[in-house]
Amino acid sequence: MRRYFFVGCSLLLVACSSKQDDVSRKNVDALYNKAYAQMRAGEYSDAATDFKEIDVLFPYAAKASVGQVLSAYCYFLASNYQEAMKLLEVFLRYHPSHELVSYAMYLRAMCIYMQVSSVGRDARAANEAKIAFLELVHKFPDSVYRDDCLKRILILDDIIAAHEMSVGRFYQQNGNALSAIGRYNFVITRLRHTKHCPEAYYRTVECCRTIGLNAEASGAYDALLKEYPKNHWSEKAKTIINLNADRKNISPKK
Repeated sequence: MRRYFFVGCSLLLVACSSKQDDVSRKNVDALYNKAYAQMRAGEYSDAATDFKEIDVLFPYAAKASVGQVLSAYCYFLASNYQEAMKLLEVFLRYHPSHELVSYAMYLRAMCIYMQVSSVGRDARAANEAKIAFLELVHKFPDSVYRDDCLKRILILDDIIAAHEMSVGRFYQQNGNALSAIGRYNFVITRLRHTKHCPEAYYRTVECCRTIGLNAEASGAYDALLKEYPKNHWSEKAKTIINLNADRKNISPKK
C-alpha cells in the first residue's frame, strides 16, 4: 500500500510546480514547506491543518488544490478518516479534471476501507468501500491503483459474504428459514467466488429441509456437489439429504 501512496505524493509534488497567479509565491511556499516538513516529521495533524490553510489563505494559488489533497493524506495518516474524506469530496467536486483525481479517489476509497470491520453488525462500510474502488477502476482502468483496488474488492466481497452468512445463521437459528435462505441465496448468486459459497449451499439445504421444500433442498445439494465435490460442506450435506423429508428444526452448526 505504501508504494501507491508514494506514487500519489510524487504526483502532488509535480502538480505543485505550475505557475501561480496573483499571489505571493514566497508566502505560499513558506506555508507549504512548513506543512511538508511537519508531515515528514510525523506531525500529521499539524501538517494537515497547515496544508488546508493554503487553500483558505491563497485560494487561487496553484498549490491550493494540492494542499487539499495533501491535507487529506495527512489526516489519513493520523487515522482521521472522516476529515480526510470531507476534504477529498470537496476536491473531487470542484476539480473533476485535476491530474490528482485518480489519487484522490483512491485515497477516499482507502479511508472507507480502513473503517471496515471484519464482519460487524453492518456491512455498509464494506459495500461503500467496494463501490468506491469499483468507481475508480471503471473511471481509470489504466490507473496505477487498479490492481490494488481489485485485490481489496475481493477482500471486501469476503467480508460482505461473511456478514450475510452471519445474518442468515441468526435467522435460521430463530426459526426464520425463508429470510435465512434469502441471505444464503445472495451469497450464492452475487458472491459465489468467496470462500463462503459452499456453506451457503449447505445452509440452504438445511433450511429447505426444515420447511419441507424437499425438491429445492435436493437442487441445492446437487449444485453444491457439482461445484464443490470435495468440500467438507458437501460431505456434511450428504447426511441431511438422506434424512426423512419431514424432519423439522434442523439448526445450523459450525
